[in-house]
Amino acid sequence: MCKQHVCIVGAGPAGLLAAILLLRRNEHQTKYRVTLVDPGTDYGKLGEDGLHRNRSWMIGLSAHGLSAIRTVPSLYEDYIHGLGVDISCATIGISKSLKLTYDAKDFLPEDSSFTVDRNYICAALSRYLNENFEGDDAFTSHYHTRALYVDGERKCVVARPTNEEDIRIDYDILLGCDGIRSIVRNAFINNHRDFEFELKGTFSYGKSVHVPLPDGIEDGNFMFINNALPGWASFILPETGKMLNVALGTSLDKECPAELKSDDPKVVSEYFKKHFHAFDIDADEAGKQWVTQGWNTISQVHCNFYHSKKINALLLGDAAHATSPQIGQGMNTALADAAVLNALLDESKDNWEAVLPKFSEQRVKEGNALTDLSFYTFSLSPAMQVKLMFGQMLRRKLHFLLPSVFDNDPMDEVARGGKLSEAYHRMSELGIIQKVRLANDSVIRDHFERNVGMVRDSGKRSFTKKVVLYGLPIVCAVAFGMNKRA
Repeated sequence: MCKQHVCIVGAGPAGLLAAILLLRRNEHQTKYRVTLVDPGTDYGKLGEDGLHRNRSWMIGLSAHGLSAIRTVPSLYEDYIHGLGVDISCATIGISKSLKLTYDAKDFLPEDSSFTVDRNYICAALSRYLNENFEGDDAFTSHYHTRALYVDGERKCVVARPTNEEDIRIDYDILLGCDGIRSIVRNAFINNHRDFEFELKGTFSYGKSVHVPLPDGIEDGNFMFINNALPGWASFILPETGKMLNVALGTSLDKECPAELKSDDPKVVSEYFKKHFHAFDIDADEAGKQWVTQGWNTISQVHCNFYHSKKINALLLGDAAHATSPQIGQGMNTALADAAVLNALLDESKDNWEAVLPKFSEQRVKEGNALTDLSFYTFSLSPAMQVKLMFGQMLRRKLHFLLPSVFDNDPMDEVARGGKLSEAYHRMSELGIIQKVRLANDSVIRDHFERNVGMVRDSGKRSFTKKVVLYGLPIVCAVAFGMNKRA
């Protein structure tokens, strides 16, 4: 077999694990030469202090991601284990006075889920890669190098190292693991008239703060709190070092309180003291962090296929299916992409001609299910969201009491390693996806139309005007029908 050159654009979880798995395929015979390109820092070469300064956001690593990592012997045991905090319980806050806590053992297999900083996972994967393959002629990394565009006709990537001349990287196979603004995905657009792609926001904005674990809160307690601040929901994840990552967000159609827009930490602190009800938060620390950061927004991506035979490329991770974090499966699905690719190479004996379309066949349904489950199982309507939360609690209780009669909640099965596409199917059967899609899309469209001036409030119409506008056509239609029958 001829050695093939694989260029991987993007050193996130999917790109790093794909590089590891490809290089491991060289164990008995050199099949692949791998080049990794990323505009950022190699987190695997940072010390503890440097990595702490580059921390990003806490995310959940659960069954799908752990299964992918465990396909590499010792990767989990020697590099990943201990980086985060095991989930011990989950608290769902429906209102200020109604909060329910579940033992993690009731919905998660043992040692199957923990929260961890995303960049810590990248650092661990990079350390494995460097310690096992740095210096190997089959592996080259270009950090601080931004990929500019893909020339699919010549099968090359043009990239720009910091403060250096542009370089050209020829490839046989191209893996686009380069996130939401993917230049590899742009090449799909340029080369395939039938490629359908959507990039849109999640209609929300927010900030997150890191605060000490307060008294009375168990380390390892994951929380979702409805109206943690008035009109603001909060995802709260445990961090290492007895800390909590408190993410707060609201929808774009809600006016942000003046206090939360203030650049005075004391003003923000007083607002937290008055309104935050999930637990006794260190409001002064929250206020200091709040005013030092900008507003965060999140985007989601949908694609109708993830492979191109024309340019010999695949899309993995956020380049294929960026998502909102509500169900905590974004990184897990990205890692699973890399593991599925490796399994397909095993199955086809490294025949990429067969692998490319099979990858789309297996992963497009999972990627699109991921993004839609994340956005259409949480409603932008507060009243509907409360109903959804009660419905989920009822399904869990009924399954606990009569497991032979009532199925488990579909979303709980995802946490246990169930397929995202199966959860989507079952949530659709329950009618949840359709109802939330209608509600969310209506809210978003209405906001857009009003925001750009397509429609506007024209004041309250008089009773007489309403009768003329709406009643008269109905009366005329009825009269016409009666006259026709006569």
